[in-house]
This record gives sequence, C-alpha cells and structure tokens, in this order.
Amino acid sequence: MAVLKHYYFRFSALISAYSLWLVLLLHAVGIVGMLSPWQEYFRLLTPFNLIFCGALLWLNHRDQKSELIRFASFVFLFGYIIEFVGVHTGLVFGRYSYGATLGPTLFGVPIIIGLNWLLITYSVSVLTDGFKIPLAAKIILGALLAVGIDWLIEPVAVHYDFWSWTHGYVPLRNYVGWFFTSLIMLTSYHVLGVKSENKLALPLYLTQLIFFLVLTLSIRL
Repeated sequence: MAVLKHYYFRFSALISAYSLWLVLLLHAVGIVGMLSPWQEYFRLLTPFNLIFCGALLWLNHRDQKSELIRFASFVFLFGYIIEFVGVHTGLVFGRYSYGATLGPTLFGVPIIIGLNWLLITYSVSVLTDGFKIPLAAKIILGALLAVGIDWLIEPVAVHYDFWSWTHGYVPLRNYVGWFFTSLIMLTSYHVLGVKSENKLALPLYLTQLIFFLVLTLSIRL
C-alpha cells in the first residue's frame, strides 16, 4: 500500500505540473475539432472531456479528504436527480430532452450529467471562496457565475445535440432553475467544509468560458 501511495503522489505531482497546459490543449483541440468537417466525431468525445477535466481537478485538489468526496458524491447525485425531474416533468428548467452527444443515458438522462454539474459548481466554489466577502454573497455570486456559463453553453448545446428545447427556445425558467440548483450545490460545499485549495479551478472555469464563447460566436456569425 505504501508503494502505491508513493507512486500515486508522484503521478499526481507530475500531472499537476502540466495540468494547465493539458486543459488549454484539450479545449483548443476541441474548438478546432468542433468547427471542422469532422465535428460529429469530436462531439462523441464530450463525456471523455468531462471525465478528464474532473480527474485533473481531483489531482490538483491539495486536501483530498472525505469532505471533498461527500461534496462530489452529493453534487453528482443531486445533479442527476434534478435533471431526471427536469426532463420528465418540465418543472425545473422547462421542457427539454437530451440528444446523443453526452453519451449513455439512464431513464432519459445522461449518466455523465452529474459530473458536468460537479465541474461547474466546484470551480465556482473554489473561485468565490477566495473573495473576502460574506458567505451568503459567495454563494449567490457563485450561482450567478454558474448561470453565466450556462448562458454560453445553451446555444452550443442545442447546435451540437447535447439537448434540445421542446418549444425551440431557452425559457427563462431554465436560468432560474440553474440559479437555485447551483445555490443548493454551492451551499453544500461550505456546509461540508471543503477546503479551497486548487490552482486549476479558476483556469478551468475561464477556459470553459472562452471555449463556449468561441463556439457560440461561430454559431451566430
């Protein structure tokens, strides 16, 4: 066991040293691929992109204790459940359905969707926790940042068959639902006492913003 721990920490240190470059390269290749004639093949890599980014965030989190595991488990499961309720009732985000881009589904909801919620929530939690403002302000600001990235994701998601809206447009309810769902997830981060020690969280959030901004502009031009 001691030998395995030794090699795990060595591997973590090695990957952490190059994490930022890996994230930049991954998203740069993603932009080129999604704008190329072979974009249908690059779309299929979306779940692997999420998994890879999740692994990088984990390896860069300096305090990998039970609090982080409980937070990640809660957000992943809650994210899936809220999407299940949303897809089958339309009450949370409005009427929508998932396409094939996000991979295998369970009861009409991609299994990977919980990880998408986790990446966004975790990144904005670490980012806002560094601000010297009241806790309530951190949570509200984090929820607004989460809604902001969803606003950029929506046109890309529809265009590339992540999901589609029944009435052909994104309802206001979607952003309201995102705000309150994010509030719950962000609150759990602080309630569980997760330590904000991750140098990759902010770069990943900004890289994703640029990634979806470029794709959104390419769609609208």
